[in-house]
Amino acid sequence: MKTRVIKVGSDSQALKAAQQGAKALQEGKLVGFATETVYGIAAVASNLQTMERLRELKSRPARPFSVHMGSADDVKRYVKKIPAAASRLMAKSWPGPITVLLETGGTLAEKKLQKEGLSEVLCSDGIIGLRCPDEFVSQKMLSAVASPVVAPSANLAGEPSPRNAQEVLGSLDGKIDLLIDSGPTKYGNDSTIVKFSSSGFKVLRQGVFDEKKIRELTKWKFLFVCTGNTCRSPMAGGLAKKLIAEKLGCRLSDLKRKGIEVESAGIFTGDGARATPEAVAAAGMLGVNISRHRSQKLTAELINSSDFVFCMSEFHVDQASRLSISHPDKIMRLDSRGDIPDPIGGSQDIYHRTAQRIEKAIKRHLDKVEL
Repeated sequence: MKTRVIKVGSDSQALKAAQQGAKALQEGKLVGFATETVYGIAAVASNLQTMERLRELKSRPARPFSVHMGSADDVKRYVKKIPAAASRLMAKSWPGPITVLLETGGTLAEKKLQKEGLSEVLCSDGIIGLRCPDEFVSQKMLSAVASPVVAPSANLAGEPSPRNAQEVLGSLDGKIDLLIDSGPTKYGNDSTIVKFSSSGFKVLRQGVFDEKKIRELTKWKFLFVCTGNTCRSPMAGGLAKKLIAEKLGCRLSDLKRKGIEVESAGIFTGDGARATPEAVAAAGMLGVNISRHRSQKLTAELINSSDFVFCMSEFHVDQASRLSISHPDKIMRLDSRGDIPDPIGGSQDIYHRTAQRIEKAIKRHLDKVEL
């Protein structure tokens, strides 16, 4: 029997296709679908017969397949203790083209999954592979299925991973039950595989992202935002570096090696402006040299690559949130008690008091962060 194909050409068709895909999965069928990297074969992990079909198709009798999730939050169903670096990577890149391998400690986080014996199906030596694809149909389909869904690439063993539906049908027509044709994949490359352990992480396969990009995404990155990036945010950036170095007991020059970056930016500014003389002086009184600071404009990329985005006012929070809607929880006012007014045009004493308030606010946040 030939594989049934659903072709997606509009948003309404995509949603309907996702619903049909979810229904097919719940019925124990094998479903071909697109991620942003390659096409995969989805199967419900709790269905023993379906899993046997998938293992035979992929010539993989024992090694588990990675779990595909519709939401990044679903990682909490599988892993209790997530390494900080893995959390940072997932927060910045999911949904996205990264497969993460995490230690489960031999037990899945959700008791129901553990009782169903799925640890043996999903894990190998206490390691589980997790993936949250950035593709509309896959997200909707996976979110509509309560049971864990696994999905290797939609090709026979030894063949290249397929980038479009025609390549899937070329080797799997009649071998899978349903194929959702969403067109060619966004990247046309495999996902990057990163394995985390208590001792750190290792890139097992370079795909869409190379190792340099992964190291960038696993860093702690603090971003401070004001209007012009010449007063408040440069003082905040300089003070944050000093306070973080003190907390870690290291030199400022060691922060980058330790995977910590601090930047500042402005909502309305051009690139390259110096910090005001008053800001340089105020920061200097607190032991920080920001004389080499040069302004930069706030961008969505800066926000997305940061773990914390500390804004000087609620207006800045609103503007930053408009630029990047993916992770609104990390965008916040630096001082939760109220806006920190712009000292521009004020006296040196006003600048000094502003710097002191910024320093106190940063200390409160750092007390809550385990670096």
